[in-house]
Amino acid sequence: MRWLPTLVLALMGLINLGRGAIHAFAADGGAASIAGLDLSSNRQAILSFMATLGLAQIAKGLFELYVVARRRDLVTLFLSMQALDTLLAVANLYFWRPLPVSVPGQPAGASAGCLDAGGQGRAVKPCWSSRHLNWSKRSWPKKASPLKAIIGTP
Repeated sequence: MRWLPTLVLALMGLINLGRGAIHAFAADGGAASIAGLDLSSNRQAILSFMATLGLAQIAKGLFELYVVARRRDLVTLFLSMQALDTLLAVANLYFWRPLPVSVPGQPAGASAGCLDAGGQGRAVKPCWSSRHLNWSKRSWPKKASPLKAIIGTP
């Protein structure tokens, strides 16, 4: 099961590449064709924001795939960032600044987002076992230890 966090991060990297490519390179950024948003007012600004979001998602996906391929020690950090990103996006979409129109699949998207973040949390959990959080008593400074002693101890 130690491969599960790496697999989840690899899948999220591919998903970020895919949705980033749609947002950045589709003619309407997916706003009208997928989300059903009306682009008649201020089309250029909406498409610019969609492209910016898409390019950021592509960069994030590339970094996630790099971590999977070369830096497995960072898998926990990147899964945590992805889970936080997903939770904030769901909170924004449903509570803070909801879309002015009903988007097809929106309730399912919220459920999937929450499940996605929950799944990432479960995938991260094995990396945060108690053995990683227990420090030896030797590493803690004694009372009234000088700062140099704290920095110099192994």
